[in-house]
Amino acid sequence: MSIVTVLENSLSQDKAQRETALNFLQDAANQNLVQFLRQLSEILRDVNNTTFVRMQAGLQLKNQLYSKNSSVRMQLGQQWLTIPEADRSYIKENCLLTLGTEVQSSAAQAVAYIAVIELPAGQWANLMQVLVANVVDQASTPLKKQATLQAIGYICQDIDPNFLSAQSNEILTAIVNGMKKEEQNSNVRLAATQALLNSLEFTKQNFDIDAERHYIMQVVCEATQCAETGIKVAALQCLVKIMNLYYQYMETYMNQALFAITYEAMKSEVEEVALQGIEFWSTVCEEEIDLAIDEQESEEKGLPPTVSSKHYARGALPYLVPILTATLTRQEEQDDEDDWGPCKAATVCLMLLAQCAGDAIVGAVLPFVNDHIRSENWRFRDAAVMSFGCILEGPDPTTCAAWLRTPCPSSSSCCAIRQMLSATPRPGPSAACWTPCLAWWCRRSSSTRCCTAWWRASEPSRGWLPTSAGPSAASPPPPTTRQSARPARRTTAAPRWRPTA
Repeated sequence: MSIVTVLENSLSQDKAQRETALNFLQDAANQNLVQFLRQLSEILRDVNNTTFVRMQAGLQLKNQLYSKNSSVRMQLGQQWLTIPEADRSYIKENCLLTLGTEVQSSAAQAVAYIAVIELPAGQWANLMQVLVANVVDQASTPLKKQATLQAIGYICQDIDPNFLSAQSNEILTAIVNGMKKEEQNSNVRLAATQALLNSLEFTKQNFDIDAERHYIMQVVCEATQCAETGIKVAALQCLVKIMNLYYQYMETYMNQALFAITYEAMKSEVEEVALQGIEFWSTVCEEEIDLAIDEQESEEKGLPPTVSSKHYARGALPYLVPILTATLTRQEEQDDEDDWGPCKAATVCLMLLAQCAGDAIVGAVLPFVNDHIRSENWRFRDAAVMSFGCILEGPDPTTCAAWLRTPCPSSSSCCAIRQMLSATPRPGPSAACWTPCLAWWCRRSSSTRCCTAWWRASEPSRGWLPTSAGPSAASPPPPTTRQSARPARRTTAAPRWRPTA
């Protein structure tokens, strides 16, 4: 029985036939691995074979090169390197020649898995030159460019960046060539943008050079304006990662492009686009929270900080909060808790903004709470409570003292919140989760005795209720975000950056 027939049977609907074929393939690998891998590479290269057979050959080849289990993956790598060089070269050549001959490239993965084994071992030194040539060659078909860029992306995703940093120029040459707006094929441009996303960690030496950084940023920003949603989203993901890796270089680009690009993305009706716009500003907040901690630690040691915060988040606060609170109103009653979308991302972003901007966020959020806490639309009521809950961690509790010490008339927002949360059923799917947070908030001010008394009377069984109306040092606040363990930060300084008109 030929290997081609066995590969066809491995996809059979008949369970017995499928298991027999898979056992045959495993026996063939055990008996003569080198011959088995050579045959698989030949089947993968042969365009006369069916798409499914070629894909299955690529899958079987991958199974002999890669495993999710790290120890098994190491064993497979060592096993591959024991194969004679002539046989390895033959298999690699077949995989490279297959690039561009498939609609969905199995060869791209095979090339990447071999590269991840050989490059750290100092082998296959000419690989990147070959891949770059495939992309920049005018005679290359769009399929060949796409498959090659996918291979580059897979390599960058799985390999230690230290092994590719010396070849970052070659890699960026291929990627940028495929990303440029002059590229007419959207699949090529998408593959290039995704490859850049995976390669950013080892391009530091390129970002350190002004001219090269300017060009990379120009190409990425242009890609965010592409009409193709996939390309736009991938480009925005690049901006998120660039902000995370290279915050210190972003001042030049923030006013010129990044603020406008991400601001428009946040307002997009396309969820994937809006999500990345929000993620960008969450990343800005996380970076600036970390920088605030670093600055405080450096000051205590009498040393200057390595990187200083530009306070982008605090400067953009008046623009970001209205979009984020509006995004909170788009939730659905039956939202899957495991789905990550703009609404959940907006919640986290507001929490991070509160920790990053401190007291400044209170005045930006409370108008939304006041306007919508009594809305007839449950989404707006729920969003009002959610937005209030998001700013519990970060501002000084006394900042809201005037709002909280209002004597709770029936028209007050504070009274409306407690009435809403005590209603049965809850007006929205996530409002109830903020009940303990609101109780904690109320106990932080001695002027909210009426609220505290109401919480104790209405929900007496909750262990988190305060024992007195005043502040309680023995009762720490609930962990509202993953950042809640961060030390206190000074947030009174004026922002150094504001969006330009």
